[in-house]
Amino acid sequence: MAGLAYINFLPGVVNALAGNIGFSDAQAGQIVALNGYGGLLGSAIAIALIRRVQWQYAMLTFLTLLAMVDLATAWVEPYPLLLGWRFGAGVLGGLCVGIGLAVLARLNDPDRAFGLLMFVQFSLGSVVIYLLPGLEIALGAHAVFYVMATLAALSLMLLPFLPSLRLGTSSTEPSAPLPANTTLLLLAILGYQVAASGIWAYVGLIGRDAGMAAEPVSQYIAATGLLGLLGAMLPVISGKRFGRLFWVTTGLAMSMVAAVLLDYAQHTVLYVAAMALLFFAWPAVQSFLLAVTADMDRTGRLSAIAGLTAYVGMASGPLLAASLLERDSFSVMLYICAGIFLMSFVLLFRPVQAQDAPVGAVPLSP
Repeated sequence: MAGLAYINFLPGVVNALAGNIGFSDAQAGQIVALNGYGGLLGSAIAIALIRRVQWQYAMLTFLTLLAMVDLATAWVEPYPLLLGWRFGAGVLGGLCVGIGLAVLARLNDPDRAFGLLMFVQFSLGSVVIYLLPGLEIALGAHAVFYVMATLAALSLMLLPFLPSLRLGTSSTEPSAPLPANTTLLLLAILGYQVAASGIWAYVGLIGRDAGMAAEPVSQYIAATGLLGLLGAMLPVISGKRFGRLFWVTTGLAMSMVAAVLLDYAQHTVLYVAAMALLFFAWPAVQSFLLAVTADMDRTGRLSAIAGLTAYVGMASGPLLAASLLERDSFSVMLYICAGIFLMSFVLLFRPVQAQDAPVGAVPLSP
């Protein structure tokens, strides 16, 4: 999953681009958005490619190229050229992520599989965000891209230790989920990721705009990001206990409150509380929703599509947030994101409730 690892420390990428590298806030958001759209294209190609190639060799090729592209980013200076360069990096990363999702989707326990995935990703994000200020002093403004290259190289070192897994056609027939429920759930996943990643991209700049120094902001983000580890472990520990709808509803409510509280970031306590709520809720909600798709279709194809949908949202969130900035004010963006969280809850209620219902039961209408 290191292909799009930058998403886990997105504020650090945006802060670097909009800081010493010299781009505007909006340009920084557009660069990471194009990187994300490249990842979307790569993930879509991977879904078609996975049945036709030996996935370990494909990962070896794509991760090698990605490490080289990330490392060379420091020498790409013009804004239009950097947009294209990071789009290409996104395509390579998306190919790796698409293959990884295809592997995860075939595992036996989707709640725990996706929960552990979120645990690893949020662990990585917190560590990198904490270390970035010092790395920038030691390595320069492009240190975040050197980190990306290092993660790709580390993945290459780990690749030989992965077991073989055939990703051909499964003999198990899909469970034929209701098309309406499938569509609603995918739209809910899309909306939640758009709002969460839009806030995530600018949470560092929101703190700086409120008058905080860069180093404390990074420390606050890293510290509260550790709560994401607890949120990621929630599906691992609880499984389906209390039902997924309960946990998802709680996570959506926490996300909406976080978006509103960030509008009062000049109060450090509220700023930290908002990040804590969002970072705890995000991995838990994402894990539970991906697990619902795995239950809907046991072949894993729907989970792969849901993963692709999630990355559409992650790529679109920074672009939407950038378009909603008004004279360096984040208020409009934050309240629109809160509204998107609410819309996502309305969309996901019926499909999640249907999967929570016992076999043979008829779920109530929302």
